Amino acid sequence: MRIRNSTKYSVAATLKHAVSDYPMEGLTVELKYCPKGSGRYISGTYYRLTKGYEDGKLIRLRVNPANKYPLEVSFKTSEYYKKRDTRGRETTYQKLRKVRFDRAEDLILAIFLHEFSHYIDHIEGRNGRYKQTKADKFAIGMLERLQVI
Repeated sequence: MRIRNSTKYSVAATLKHAVSDYPMEGLTVELKYCPKGSGRYISGTYYRLTKGYEDGKLIRLRVNPANKYPLEVSFKTSEYYKKRDTRGRETTYQKLRKVRFDRAEDLILAIFLHEFSHYIDHIEGRNGRYKQTKADKFAIGMLERLQVI
């Protein structure tokens, strides 16, 4: 795995260690800052196909340098609940799990793990649709295993 980091955060060893039990050959991870004025605290994308990476294997992460820590981020779970409105109509909602990050490095690791789950799906031949909850659960499980949360 090759990591291109243009931020002040030292995360290369942490990212590599976190996924050392998985295949990483040919994977590139780019870590940059969010564009100035961005309202996002962080963003991540796994590219199955993009210019210069025709076989995929690119994870791009962007962290907002203006973030104030601690920071809470919601992750999807496989749990659902139902609620009725004032007219008696029932709506199903997905439960979220809020995770507190005290450091940018832990937040970067979490989003990297989420995107890494999409990478694993890709190299194992799974389609890329409807996998956000699965990726969130993978990230949470790995963060717990690594004792980050």
